[in-house]
Amino acid sequence: MKSTGIVRRIDELGRIVIPKEIRKTLKIREGDNLEIYVEKGSIILCKFSHLNNLTSIANKITSIVSPMIRRNILVVDLDHVISCSKSIESDYLNQSISNQLIKLILNRKNYAQYSLENISFIPLVSTQSSYVICPILADSDILGAVILFDSKPLNEADFIVGEILSSFMVKEVEE
Repeated sequence: MKSTGIVRRIDELGRIVIPKEIRKTLKIREGDNLEIYVEKGSIILCKFSHLNNLTSIANKITSIVSPMIRRNILVVDLDHVISCSKSIESDYLNQSISNQLIKLILNRKNYAQYSLENISFIPLVSTQSSYVICPILADSDILGAVILFDSKPLNEADFIVGEILSSFMVKEVEE
């Protein structure tokens, strides 16, 4: 562990404030869930994502569906890419997602851009793509999104596939 040199007092309700600089660096937003671990006299806080437990299912989805529909697929939580099509793994897997993508996901709406447009799914990488973004919403919580994209125009069938994959991920979270 790396010391930050920051010391905080626990209030009468047992709360501490995580400094703004640390929240910004780790992309911890108001309402985010943190998981608490105890190890050798230390308390460890980790960002919690329901989708981290579903990585193997997301990998199965992307490895089966992507070759069938011949589209790139990303499954993201609100921080990074947890699964993607095999052909783009080296560029996308485990990469942080862009602020542009976070804003689209946080709107809680399905998006379909059927004509080619510049979009950045991960920071510093902009691509000319058509895309479908379907947020993964469970119990009104935004957990992430399923994204289909390609350098060729997508269509209504791709939109339906995105909705189905997003719904499947929601069902897996709820079980």
